[in-house]
This record gives sequence, structure tokens and C-alpha cells, in this order.
Amino acid sequence: MPVHTRIGEKAVVLPSPIKLRGHLLDRLNLGAVTELVPSQVVDEVIIECGRGEKRLRVLPARITLYFVLALWLCPGAGYGEVLRMLFDQFYQEIGTGLIRVPTGAAAVQARRRLGREPLKALFRRLCGAHADRDAPGMSAFGCQTALLKVAVDGTTLDVPDTVANRTAFGPAPGRSSKDPGRCPQIRVLMLIACGTRSIMDAVWAGRSTGEGTLLRKLVRSGGIRPGMLVLADRYFSGSPQVTAITSAGAHLIIRANLRRRLPVLKALPDGSFLSLLPAANQLTPELIARARAKGVRGHVQRRGVRARQAAGLPIRVIHADIGIVPEHGEPRVEPYLLITTLLDPTVAPAAQVAALYAERWEAETGYADLKIHLSGPQAVFRSKDPDGVAQEVYALFIVYQIVQIARATAAREHPRPEPVDPDRISFTVTLRALVRSIGRAAACGLSAVLNEIWASPQLVRRSRTKTRERKGTLAYARAVQKTPLSRTVYTITIRPPDTTEP
Repeated sequence: MPVHTRIGEKAVVLPSPIKLRGHLLDRLNLGAVTELVPSQVVDEVIIECGRGEKRLRVLPARITLYFVLALWLCPGAGYGEVLRMLFDQFYQEIGTGLIRVPTGAAAVQARRRLGREPLKALFRRLCGAHADRDAPGMSAFGCQTALLKVAVDGTTLDVPDTVANRTAFGPAPGRSSKDPGRCPQIRVLMLIACGTRSIMDAVWAGRSTGEGTLLRKLVRSGGIRPGMLVLADRYFSGSPQVTAITSAGAHLIIRANLRRRLPVLKALPDGSFLSLLPAANQLTPELIARARAKGVRGHVQRRGVRARQAAGLPIRVIHADIGIVPEHGEPRVEPYLLITTLLDPTVAPAAQVAALYAERWEAETGYADLKIHLSGPQAVFRSKDPDGVAQEVYALFIVYQIVQIARATAAREHPRPEPVDPDRISFTVTLRALVRSIGRAAACGLSAVLNEIWASPQLVRRSRTKTRERKGTLAYARAVQKTPLSRTVYTITIRPPDTTEP
């Protein structure tokens, strides 16, 4: 049986059927990436998934896995270019004929042999915050509570428009049947640590699968657990979503629709109030089974308002008016309705909860890292079949996670005496440093990457507003003309509950 090695643990000798030991290809690596994800761990997941070699091929399983990761480190480059970059560290052996650069056709066959399972297993090992709870920006509400701040949000990714992909993931979304979309899409739901923007867990499916279904899948996988503070947008404010999160033992802060009317059970000194989130008005398998046990036959009626309130979840409600005063443009006020399971105002004051909700945007920043800075020109996946798409999805998650691990490492080991927030470490600087380390000498590994990151100016998060319109569109131009990008001052005003409402 193989010995399991977690990321960051000391490597141990692994008896395995990997045929690279003693061969020149055993020296092939991804530069500093190999120090963050040792070949020992890669070999383990290959063996666990039954992809060990019976004979030495031109592209063994470990090298194939490196190649799939390198495809995302070099987005937009063809197979041949990525293979030449990967094998450039053997330029002397290639010149003497000891090693030859594999062809693109060999890479296609090697990807099919490898499959998705080793990439998925490696991603599972890399999941985590990769920083201590007492590190800057990681947890909320001090040492006594110390809840790990995480954000959950979803996005979509484009896959090639082929018959196989349309069958697996659904047709390309469009405005109508006469105006079909460009590419089929997959929907991704990530749980991201706000402090490091690393992935705690991620699930995905075809675009027709809603985020609510993916959230339940995320809870079943164990991604959400006690000790977390989950931040989410309005889509997750429904009773089924809130119940799913709290059933895993986590606390939450979620924005709700302003039209939502929640009963005021008790007004609190900080301007918030205790309330009750009614249970969902839907027939769950548990309700149907309970009704059948009571002898109900035929149609099972839904629960009434009183029954739903009796089975409701105690929550705390905060009405906050966020004042936005830009340097250029007119000031405005945006009302927010927040619900939280942190019921004690002395532990989590209303103003602090409202300010903390802004960190939900770390998920949006993480998706910008993944879809813009990392994917770059590779806007659409390469694979024309579902298995290849799945392999690419997990490879994308792994490369994203490796960059975030490097950022967290650079912040943790920074030579400055005071602690450094990972937010101040640039994602693009870290990514480029990791890519440049591929093919370098062994002495130019992770330490050289960290020195390059430390030599770059640290980021300073500026308080500013930005329109949510897509750049390059007419709507974006109009929005910027109305509210130019500028420094912004934010104010938070807690609005007391109106106890005169019925």
C-alpha cells in the first residue's frame, strides 16, 4: 500500500510501480511548482488511481500530469510549444539524442491514459486555506471566536462546442432558439478562503445545474464545516441554502432581498434584531416520509405559515445603509439587508458584521485571478470530450491553488518583521515568477521565486468603486462616465428596526 503524504509534510520513501526512478525523465520538473507539489505526492495519487506504469513510455503518467498543468501555465500555447518548454531542461540530452521531445499526438494519447482521477485526487490534497487562523486577514471576531472567513460563489466557464460536450453539459446558452450561444458552459461553485483566496473546496457540473444543487453537493463533500464564517450573496439567502450551510455547523453572513419581511422578535442595542427564518415551503423527502408514516395517502400538503415558522431557524437581521462618497461623482447610499447566525451583538456588533460582508468580494477577485489572469487568452477549454474537460477543470483548479499557496508562503516567510497580509502579494507577479522558474537550474527554485516576489512592490488595497459592467462595452462606458473610477470613502449606518410594522 502506498504511504500517504500531505502537502507540506516531510517526504517518505514510496514503494510503487512508477518506472521513472533512475531514468533521465525522473529529473523533469516544473521548477518551483515541483517544490510546492513534490513528485512524491504526484506519484502517490497516480498509484491510488491505478495509473501506474507497466512499462516506460515517452510520456509517463507523472510527466503527463506535469504537461496538463503546464497547459494552464502557458494558456494559448499549442501542445508542441508547451512540450518544448517542458523538455527544454534536457536541451543537452536532446542534442545528443538521449531524449526526444514527444509529439502532440503522443500527448493526446497520454492525456487519455491519465484520465481525470489523478488530477481530482491531487486537487483534493491541495484544498485548504494554507495559512494559520491567526494570520492577517484569515479569521474574524478575535481570538475567542476566531471564525475562518470563507466566501461561496459561482461562475461559468466555456467549453468547446462539440456533440459530446453538448450532450454532457447541455447546449450553448443563448437569448433564444434563433440566437444560440457561442459555447456550452459548465457551472463552478467554489468555497474560497477570504484571507488567501485559496480554494477550500469546489464542485462543478453542466450549466443547467443550479448553484443551490451545487451548494448541497459542496456540503456533502465536507467543504463547509464548523469553525467557518460563510459569506454569500442574495442567491443563497433562501431557507434551503441557509439550512444547508448551518447543517454543516458553520456560521454565515448573507445579503437578503430588501423586499423580504422578517418578524422582529427582539430589538438589540446595536440596531439589529433577532428574527426567524421560516422553513422552506417545499416538499422534501423527509416531509413526505413523515406524512406516509402518519398514514397520509395521495397528495401531501405543504406546510402552512405557522408550521414553517415553528420549524424556522433563529437569525439576526441587520439593516445597513452603506454611504459611498467618491472623489469624483455624486455620493449615494445603498441599503443592505443582512442575515447572520451570529446572534450575540457583543461578539459580533452590527457595524462590524456589515463591514465584514464586503470581504465576500474576495470570491469575485479569486474568479478574476482564475478567469482573466490565469486563463488569459485560453477563454475556451481545449478538450472536445467531457473526460478531457474534467481533466482540464481540475488542472485549472490545481494551478490556481499552487499560485495561491505560493502567495501565502511569500506572505508567511516575508523577511519583514511584522506580519504580511497575503492580499499584499500580487497574483500576477507570483504566477509569472512560477512560470519563469520552469526549466531553470535546480538552484533557481522556490527560494528564487520568493525573492522575486519580495522584490516587487507590495499591493495596497485602495478604497474605490467600480461598475459591474463588462469592460469594452457601451454599458461600461456609460457607467464610467456617470461615476468615474476614483478613491472612495465608505460609511456604515445601522438602521434600527421598525417595530410599528405588523
